[in-house]
Amino acid sequence: MGVGTTQLHNGKTVYSHKRHGDFNLGGMIFSFRIKPHFPNKVTPEFLLVNLLNNLDQLAEDPKEIVSKVHSKAKTMDAKKLKKSLVEYGSIKAKKMLEPVITV
Repeated sequence: MGVGTTQLHNGKTVYSHKRHGDFNLGGMIFSFRIKPHFPNKVTPEFLLVNLLNNLDQLAEDPKEIVSKVHSKAKTMDAKKLKKSLVEYGSIKAKKMLEPVITV
């Protein structure tokens, strides 16, 4: 996404409507997390909002990431980003991103 996240996690997270917990499937561990809403098809706008939703789980400096997210948000389709933010964003993500979205 070009926002400065370079650390890779050796875990696989799956958003689910029904299951929660860690499951061994085919010799690999998947961490299932119940999320009430997520899109059928992942978009760059959703990924940016999801990044802010999970900012506390990143190894990088959050202030630096937020600054780069603001720059990235200005280059994205504002209507799509606003829609993703309204549908999937946490309150914290909305407070961080709404000031830079111009619709």
